Amino acid sequence: MEFSGRTWRPPYERYTPIVEATAGCAWGRCTFCTLFCEERFSVGRLDRFERDLDEVKRFVPHARRLWLTGGSPFQMSFRQLEERAMAVWDRLIKCQSIAMFASVRDIARKSDEELRRLRALHVNGLTLGMESANDEVLELAGKGYGRADVLAQCRRLDAAGIEYNLIYLTGLAGRGRGRHNARTTAEVLNRLNPRILEISSLELMPGSELARRTAAGEFAPASAAERIDELRVLVEELQLRVHLEASSQTNPLPLVGMLPYDKPLLLAALEEGAARARATPAWSPAG
Repeated sequence: MEFSGRTWRPPYERYTPIVEATAGCAWGRCTFCTLFCEERFSVGRLDRFERDLDEVKRFVPHARRLWLTGGSPFQMSFRQLEERAMAVWDRLIKCQSIAMFASVRDIARKSDEELRRLRALHVNGLTLGMESANDEVLELAGKGYGRADVLAQCRRLDAAGIEYNLIYLTGLAGRGRGRHNARTTAEVLNRLNPRILEISSLELMPGSELARRTAAGEFAPASAAERIDELRVLVEELQLRVHLEASSQTNPLPLVGMLPYDKPLLLAALEEGAARARATPAWSPAG
């Protein structure tokens, strides 16, 4: 099996077999990200995709889920996605879900009928790097869409029966703005049906536009205490059933839970963590 670009997947897909579908990122304008800055976006050849599937079949013949790697697999046209879904069907007869990264922009380019047909082909479990649903923060992040777009396109996925997971990035709003970002984002999330809400925390990647703005004094990063408190406000405001996955190493206080059932436990842990972080600026949960 060959990989021509950077391979990355969410923590909850760690045990899912992977096949490269695209390389690089089709957008490449997010101010906080440099993951794919040295890679041009490209769609992998279908024959290579099929050869990689043959290898998956040899080692995991009964795979029930497949993760297509690349920064923007859902950027592919409907026809390209259909061809690859059919190739999966031909080889992995028990596969019930073909998952991948997608963006709000990618969804907008698909018609309602195309989304329904992709769902019938077992395309399901999309992960969207939403980051926020606050217009000012989305503009700061260079996402190329607004909160109304997040709401509209995720509702189209709901209507098509396609399950999706959303990523929220604490600290992205900057110092003193996290609580407002959390509240305005929760307003949108409460009108949607994500299966998993993945929480990451902003890291200033060297070479990113946001790192440049920070060095120039144009952006002030939020402290660990602020980020924990931002997540506390988000959890407090959420009124939906969703699995909260904040286990990545970027989080100053890693945790997981199921809302609304675990809300009291999560809030207690976040309140304690924020208090300890405020009292000890260098505090970390491992220390």
